[in-house]
Amino acid sequence: MRKIIITLGLIIVFFIAFIQISYAEMAKEGTISGKGYYNGNIQMLPMGKERVQINYEVCGISVSDNKESIFHNSSQYVLGGLHVVNGNIEDSGFIESTLTNGDKVFMTYKASGKMGKPTIYKGTFSFVGGTGKVNGIQGGGEFTRYSLQPPAKGKSASFSVRKGNWKIVEAKE
Repeated sequence: MRKIIITLGLIIVFFIAFIQISYAEMAKEGTISGKGYYNGNIQMLPMGKERVQINYEVCGISVSDNKESIFHNSSQYVLGGLHVVNGNIEDSGFIESTLTNGDKVFMTYKASGKMGKPTIYKGTFSFVGGTGKVNGIQGGGEFTRYSLQPPAKGKSASFSVRKGNWKIVEAKE
């Protein structure tokens, strides 16, 4: 009987510890450092010899340097467009990042650079909202994008290296 009571006591202690770990408060701010990997579809509209509009829809994943980051192993959906004039790139778009718990983070970005082999250009991103535990997220950072050889006609492949900061700001009522 004594062994049963000790066993039940240990089970209760472990159960309480597990509940506390499972429902631990998510951090209200942090840093971002990591890479994103993307591929998807592009549409090109050539406008003479010196100008082209490229619209793209890509999906990807985000891998953080810090495995505890809320952005580690999140998936991303990106809609964007870049306009190239004489090899100079102006790029902008929107990102929906789905975190591992299902919450979503919304971002905008802008970048510029020059076409090349490979094409490398730099930009900034800003958080514009979120759902669930990341509702009220603010902040942003910078990134460098590396466009790779596309896997097929009408497709794109790229990765980005990014760093920045974020903070959850409580909504004022």
